Amino acid sequence: MHHPAIRFQGSYRYPSPAILEAALAAARRWLDEGELDDLDGDWLGSCARAGAVLRIDTLLPVEACRFAAVAVLEALAQHAVEGLVEARRGGVRLDAF
Repeated sequence: MHHPAIRFQGSYRYPSPAILEAALAAARRWLDEGELDDLDGDWLGSCARAGAVLRIDTLLPVEACRFAAVAVLEALAQHAVEGLVEARRGGVRLDAF
């Protein structure tokens, strides 16, 4: 069975809601710089905040650049104190961040 998208799912916990906001701002900068043409600002729209926790559940078309998604996840993970986001296509785990 062909799976047309890669699902990024998981969460990061930050020391405070302010640091979570700073991480989101850094991720938006990556998206806004235009170097990551395969992603748009709405990619972060599927992220849900609860206090100092960011839950991620988003899809990326398989033809999009996964390296762009990794750059955004790196920006989000940089100041997290714990968490894990998995990249899956169908039932196959591709990577974890």
